[in-house]
Amino acid sequence: MSLVTHVARTFGLLLGFIVSAVLVGAFGYLVVSFLAMRRHTPARPWRDALRAMFAEAMAVALTQPLIPLFYLVGHRMSGRRSGVPIILVHGYFQNRADFVYLAWAFRRASLGPLYGFNYNWARGVPTCAAKLAAFVERVCTETGQPKVAIVAHSLGGVVAVEYLATPAGAARVDRCITVASPHAGVVWRAGMIGASARQLSATSEYMKSSAVRPLPIRVVSLFSTHDNIVHPSTTSALTLRGGDDETVDGVGHLSMLFSRKVVDVLVRRLSA
Repeated sequence: MSLVTHVARTFGLLLGFIVSAVLVGAFGYLVVSFLAMRRHTPARPWRDALRAMFAEAMAVALTQPLIPLFYLVGHRMSGRRSGVPIILVHGYFQNRADFVYLAWAFRRASLGPLYGFNYNWARGVPTCAAKLAAFVERVCTETGQPKVAIVAHSLGGVVAVEYLATPAGAARVDRCITVASPHAGVVWRAGMIGASARQLSATSEYMKSSAVRPLPIRVVSLFSTHDNIVHPSTTSALTLRGGDDETVDGVGHLSMLFSRKVVDVLVRRLSA
């Protein structure tokens, strides 16, 4: 066996081990999260719960192996060349790989152009919002458009709302839709690390102050009655802050981004 072959085989084994470890950890976390959510969500038949868990598992299996690739690609996630740019903002421990299905659905609906924003999810929310501000300016310069639309998932929605609290954010964003975002913080954050994780806690000083801050523009909060990460569902509500809430039933946290029901709401809202 040549040295090159040996190195290639070793690298392949190492990569396979890393991917397997990530998937095993993700599926373990998935099972625990579905058990933990039961005390905060409406009761439902086990058949429905298992169906939702399977959909969530499929979303995890599809997206997590793509994450390394989407650190390199996905800045422009296609879409038409003219129109209001849509910036996709991912959640905690993720990147723009999570939006592969939404990008396809938006492209079919002639929405876009579409841009995927990556950021260091372990940093504090205001730091991430500052990075989003710089990305928005870059997209506006690249497209020649004065405003953008934002579709943000989970932590990304909290980051987007933090950005909207700045004068530049309120001026640059035409519309903002958050999906499965814990605007009032999370009560269960097992395994989460970093400054953003501490701020996402419902009892953190950051969340106590930001969760009552009025919105400078109307923000749509789209959330599930059975989110296995962000629960109870009232933590996603924005009505009292001047936002607009929409709910879907029985959909898991990551699988929200692969739900036909969710896509229909997003396309309707973005096309309005």
